[in-house]
Amino acid sequence: MPGPIGGARGTAGVTGGSGTSANLGCRAFANDETLRKLAAGSASPIARGAPKSDSVKTVQTALYSLGFISLRKGIDGAFGRGTEASIKAFQASANLAQSGVLDANTLQALDVASAAQISKVKANASLPGSKKGAFRIVADISDPTKTRLYVLGKNDQVQARYLTSPGRAEFPTRGDHFKIQDVLPRQPWNPPNSSWVKNSTPVPPGIDNPMGILKLSFGQYSEYIHGIPPKEEPELGHAASHGCLRMSGSNILEVGEKWAEAGTDVTINRDRALSAQLAAAYATANVQDRPTDAGREYLFGYASGELGTVSHIAGPPNS
Repeated sequence: MPGPIGGARGTAGVTGGSGTSANLGCRAFANDETLRKLAAGSASPIARGAPKSDSVKTVQTALYSLGFISLRKGIDGAFGRGTEASIKAFQASANLAQSGVLDANTLQALDVASAAQISKVKANASLPGSKKGAFRIVADISDPTKTRLYVLGKNDQVQARYLTSPGRAEFPTRGDHFKIQDVLPRQPWNPPNSSWVKNSTPVPPGIDNPMGILKLSFGQYSEYIHGIPPKEEPELGHAASHGCLRMSGSNILEVGEKWAEAGTDVTINRDRALSAQLAAAYATANVQDRPTDAGREYLFGYASGELGTVSHIAGPPNS
């Protein structure tokens, strides 16, 4: 290539038991009063048809991260047939009776499986400072109908490619070159002073936040690489945002965990010739586009605060 370009599913892995300890190892479970009582046997099991609740949503998030709920839109707090089937599948993997009911034994087994998953991804985490020297990001927005985010490694070899959505014509993505200034998990969304969010109100941190559960700041133009709620994921792959680079709510976590950190180099490519070079490098790299659920294993840990930390780069941003 002539010069630098542009300048899975988890399983439970646990065996269920009949212990009655109310100790819960995962922060998200332990901080939920209903789930603490359920684990202790002082609250009734939760079954299909139960009122929509944050407790069910927390359980669904864990099941999604472990691979027992297939789509993020299944994390909605409603205990329907899909959640019942997912709990049955988890119970089968944990050698528990397949009742489809969230009882104390099922919750405790789910807690063990989730804690093991969080410990595993923590153990595999890269050391701070190692990613910015090994990888860089090129967002190819040269064709607004086919927009992709590339991760490049040594000798510009393509490590991964993701769907992304840059700004549409009336809200274009600005700038050409940045270094990620801030890594910001679990941030509230405060509506900007713009007509497209007229009458909107702030949204607290969480997996349904308009900017997802993680955003990587460019430090200029109020632009970020950030996640989005599931309902917006069909828009990925073409210009659709208000200036930022959108990714699926799971993909942004994988990028943050595996490829990017404060100080990582980001290029915004609008050159069709460089786009062709990127496509050729991708074709010879023996990698496939990352599915939109890639990174799901991090979601439960990020939602609870057990994964994902704020970091910053000193000095002014590049442009």
